[in-house]
Amino acid sequence: MCSSDVRKKKARKGRDRLSNLPDSILHHIFSFVDTKQAIRTCVLSKRWRHFWVSLPHLNFDYESFSPKWHFQKFVLQVLPIRRDNPNFGGKFHFRYGLWLRAKTLMKKVISCVVSRRFQHLHLEANTSFPYALLNCKSIETLDLNSFSTLPLSFASFTMLNSLHLENCSFAVSDQTDELLDPFVNCPNLKNLSLICCNFGSAKSLRISGLQLLSLSLQNGLQNAYCPQLKIEIFAPKLNFFIYHWIGPMVFGEVNFPSLNVVDIAVYRVYPSFDGENANMNLINLFRGFHNVQFVKLHYNTIEVLTFVPGLLEKQLCPFTNLKSLKLCLPNYTKSSKMPFHVMRYLHGDSSGADLIIVKS
Repeated sequence: MCSSDVRKKKARKGRDRLSNLPDSILHHIFSFVDTKQAIRTCVLSKRWRHFWVSLPHLNFDYESFSPKWHFQKFVLQVLPIRRDNPNFGGKFHFRYGLWLRAKTLMKKVISCVVSRRFQHLHLEANTSFPYALLNCKSIETLDLNSFSTLPLSFASFTMLNSLHLENCSFAVSDQTDELLDPFVNCPNLKNLSLICCNFGSAKSLRISGLQLLSLSLQNGLQNAYCPQLKIEIFAPKLNFFIYHWIGPMVFGEVNFPSLNVVDIAVYRVYPSFDGENANMNLINLFRGFHNVQFVKLHYNTIEVLTFVPGLLEKQLCPFTNLKSLKLCLPNYTKSSKMPFHVMRYLHGDSSGADLIIVKS
């Protein structure tokens, strides 16, 4: 082997292929780690030394810090140094599991989100909703967890495509209009999840979405007793619906012409369970599922349906286009067989539909 070939071989061995990757690929790699780890990783290469200041994705998680007060110090140091990136549209993840008393920290976070025009935002902090966030018109995906005093309207987020609210409370008071319709002016909203949210003294929750395709309504034990809440849904394009609730709510006029998949789990509430009303509320909801093809029902839902003897036998099967019925039973049930009148109501004359019974 000639000397030139030896030199080329040594050069290939010594080449730092990872450092020579395009910035776009490096940005993607760094998006899988939190910002603290990304900064630490940048010391591994001379080229990366200041690379972190232009990362399009930021991820601040207090779980990475011990003691926890180092988290606030770190965030306040990093945000001012961050360089503007011409490729806007990144992700911003901020998670602070403790009660957030530091108003300065949240102001800095929101200021960064607005000025850098992030498109995908996840905020988890036990504090009041930062109303300055309404100035961020670029947000397409918004995930909020543990915020109180949510705005009564999300109309400011004109580009909003996906919204996930969990353990949040709306700023509804006794003086507020009894009808809560926060999403009516979100023209691009396609995915909506409301998980364990508090709707205050509102008598009606209206979910309006001309483009809404997927809806998830789930509550927990802390929201078990809200029988006064009426739910109205206007979503002509809705295709996927998850409804897990403690005691079935009262629904307004139910009509889902495009609905294809439903996942229903309704639980009985003790000691004030109104079985007859709960039974009819659930039956009325099912009447709007006439076009649904794939149905998943949990065992507690069947208990509610059969709470009033003789009522279910008088009802017609609501699923006229059924292709698959999946019944989820708990492991402690001795038999997987359903009473004849229950199967007649759920399965009807859908002889070609699959019936799947699982235990979990």
